[in-house]
Amino acid sequence: MLYDPANPVVQLCVKGIETEYSGDPEKAGDLYRQAWEQATCSIELFTAAHYLARVQQDVGEGLRWNLVALEQAKRIEEQDVAEVYPSLYLNVASSYEKLGDIQRAKEYYSLADTATIALPDDGYGNMIRKGINAGLDRMEK
Repeated sequence: MLYDPANPVVQLCVKGIETEYSGDPEKAGDLYRQAWEQATCSIELFTAAHYLARVQQDVGEGLRWNLVALEQAKRIEEQDVAEVYPSLYLNVASSYEKLGDIQRAKEYYSLADTATIALPDDGYGNMIRKGINAGLDRMEK
């Protein structure tokens, strides 16, 4: 999936990531919210929602934004977002697990596992696979 670094929504998300990693998730959330409000297409909406989910203090709100990100990703041509589905499903599964909805968590961990075929064989892909496998292991207990 290609992001245009000149895109204002992408720029806001990059600033949000930098702010989040510098230890100010509240300000990062404001930047992600601005990105959401400026978004005009599914890829921008998906991106902003994905990052909004990360900074939610309330698990239910995190789930809601993860589901919005997933919904927006489904509106984008498959080949453009195939490698993000494992991460999206993992995030949704993790949210359901935190909320105690083990059945739905299992469903989304399974979807994430199936989608790993699109992951690159690199550090990012390995990190996502590790998270999925850990979630699947917890679901077996």
